[in-house]
Parts: sequence; structure tokens; C-alpha cells
Amino acid sequence: MTGARWLPLWLAVLSAPAAAQFTLEVVEPSGARTAPPVYDLGSTYAGGTLSARFRLRNTSAATATAGAIKAAGVGFSVSAPALPAAVDPQVALDFTVTFASADLGSYSAVLSAANATILLTAAVAPALSWRVEGAPLGTTVDFGATLPGATVRRQLSVLNSTPGILLVPAISVNGAGFALEGTPPSGIALKPQQSAGFTVAFTPAAPGAAAALLLFGDRVAVLTGTGLVPPLPHLTLSVDLPSAASGQQGALIVAFDSPLPIAASGTATLDFRGSWDTSIAFAAGGRSAAFSLAAGDTRVSLPFQTGTTAGTIVFSAALGGAADSLAVQIPGAPPTIAQIAAARIASGIEARMTGWDNTHSVSQAVFTFYDGAGSPIAPGSIRVDVTADFSRYFAASSAGGAFTLRADFPVTGDAAQVAAFEVSLAGHGGTVKSPRTPVQ
Repeated sequence: MTGARWLPLWLAVLSAPAAAQFTLEVVEPSGARTAPPVYDLGSTYAGGTLSARFRLRNTSAATATAGAIKAAGVGFSVSAPALPAAVDPQVALDFTVTFASADLGSYSAVLSAANATILLTAAVAPALSWRVEGAPLGTTVDFGATLPGATVRRQLSVLNSTPGILLVPAISVNGAGFALEGTPPSGIALKPQQSAGFTVAFTPAAPGAAAALLLFGDRVAVLTGTGLVPPLPHLTLSVDLPSAASGQQGALIVAFDSPLPIAASGTATLDFRGSWDTSIAFAAGGRSAAFSLAAGDTRVSLPFQTGTTAGTIVFSAALGGAADSLAVQIPGAPPTIAQIAAARIASGIEARMTGWDNTHSVSQAVFTFYDGAGSPIAPGSIRVDVTADFSRYFAASSAGGAFTLRADFPVTGDAAQVAAFEVSLAGHGGTVKSPRTPVQ
């Protein structure tokens, strides 16, 4: 063909670049789903906000660039990562659309994200104005602090500041200690500039923080308050003790000068100022005792024992802000022989005794044996210096002044002639003598 020129076939076939493919999803509490052509953010009141979270996903096999994301419409704005941005295959980026307007009406915007476009809608509905004590009602109403059984009230009101008639929604309170007083204006039709009031009361039943919800239509406010710990009556300590001496059982009396206004718990402690003696303790065990009283109680009794060592027992008790202390002096005394016995053994006579010495100072033991006629058996009184033995024992013992003593006496002749014996112990506190005791 004259004048015609043919281009090589390979020049006529052009390869188009691969198109980036993004999908737009809406992220909701139930999960992500493909964004519909029209997505409604919902309805709010003047000054309120609505928001929705979206996800732009690169569904292609190559890295793609996500350009600007725009929501073209009054009241709509976008919060997104810095763009443009390279998005790897199957990777997504999230962004948020927010709507807010001070004017009533219906609104819309075109949301453009990469190759995806949808329509967004929102509305600003007329709303009642809510106030507490003359101030705008926020998300929290604090009733402050008051004593259990006392009441704090807050006055609330609802105003229709719109040009139309609006119904007051249902009003309720959900939570212990808080309640509506009287009949709330729920269901009342308010004309423009007309208002209605209602009262919420807080009456704590016990000390501590309290909270409830004020529900009014589709809005919620948190009600908070605190129950105070009422002042406690004056606390006084005393002891019920037969005598201020070792080896006694008594009771610490925690008393109040008037009934307790609430149930309460406290702690009593016992401190001993003297040589270590684990037997000086509360009957419940240890030197600390917890106690509880019910509302209306005036006293509690805590048993204790005075142990076997001379010194000063200091009691303390505290309940709330009330406290008191008391000291009881346990004076030094002669040794005490609690039990005594004697038995014949192959080599003679074995004497045994238990007792205590609250001055930890036994120094001399005197044994006297008698025949069947009641006459002392020669050589008469047998004196034993036990100072070193008792000193070593008390230094190593945690049992206070308590001790056990065993003494063996060889007998020349017929041990059956020994019918009884007695012993006396001497210490810093004085001397004690046992009753005459048969030999078994």
C-alpha cells in the first residue's frame, strides 16, 4: 500500500499499570464490616458529638499509596495518620470521622478515601437543657459527705429552650443511697421557655463512698456521695483482775460512755515491761487481740493471764479515732509451789515440784523428811544452794518464772521409814514453805 507504514506489533500493545485497590470498612463494637453506601452516624444534641471509626485496607498484591481522606460536609472532620502513606499488601490504616454542630437539622457529607466513596449522615435534634443547682448538668453530680442516716438534697431542673414543644423523658435513679423525692416531671410536655424541677436525695446507710446513676432519656449522669464515720463515744480501759499478781486470769474491759452509733472493729494490745514471758498474753493467744462491737454496744471483755514474771503490763486499745491505755503493775512475790510430790525409788527418795518465781531469783531450797510418827529424820533440814542452777535455767527459758524441780535423796537404811517431807524455797521476793506431803 502506497504511503502506508506499519508499526511493529509490539509497539501497539501497551501494558497498563496495576490499579491500587482499597476497600473501606466501618469498625463497630461487633467487629469490622464493609462500609455501606450510606452510613448514618446517628443523632445528637446541639454541642454534642458523634464519631465513627473506619478502616482503609489495601487488598491488592502490591504496595499502594493512600492519598488524602476527606469528609466534605458541614460539621464533619477526619482524624487520620499522616497522608499520603504507603500501605503494604493486605495492611490497613484506621481513621475516625467526627461530627459536631451547634445548629439543629440534618447533615450529610461525602467521605472519600482512596478509590472508595460513601455518604455520611448525621442529625442535630432539639434538646432539653438540664441544670443542677442552677449550673449546667454535667456527667457527675457530687452530693458531698454526710453522716449515715442524714440526707443531702440536690435540686435539678429541665428547661425547654427550643421553639417547639418537647416531652420530658423518663427520669429515674439507680443505686443504693440515692432516690428521687416526690414525682419527677417525666412525660410532661414543656412549651418553649417552660421548665420543671425535681429533687434527688442522698441518704447513706453506712460510712464509705457511694454511687448511683441518674437516667434521663438517653443521657446518664453519675451521682456520687460519701457516708462519714460518725464520731465515736469516749473509750476507757479497765481490768477485771482478782489481784495484781502473777498466776492470775483477768479480763481487759474496753468500755464506751455511750452506745456505739455504728458497728465497728478495733484492736487491743498487751505490752509487758519486764523479763521475757510468753505466758503473759491474751487468752485468745498472743499480745494482740481484735474485737468487734455492734451498733448499740457499750463494752467488750478480752480475757488475759498475768503469767509468772514480775513487771508492768501495759494495755492499749484503739477503735476508729478513740483510744486509751492502762498499766497494771505485777509486784515481786515469794516463789509459788503449785504442785509437790515424792516417791520411793531404788536409791532412796525422789522429790518433785512445779511452781514459779516471778523475780527469777530462787537461791535456796530446804528439804525436811519425817518418819511415821512425824519426827524429823536425821540429819534434819537439808539445805541446798540452787542459785546457779536456777540462774542458768531462767536465762535460757521463755516460760517466764515457771519451773519444774526434781531432787533425788539417797537413803541409808530402810527408805520405807520415810513417811513425809516438806520443802521451803527462798528468793528475792521472800520464802515459801510447802505443806507436809506424804511420800508415795
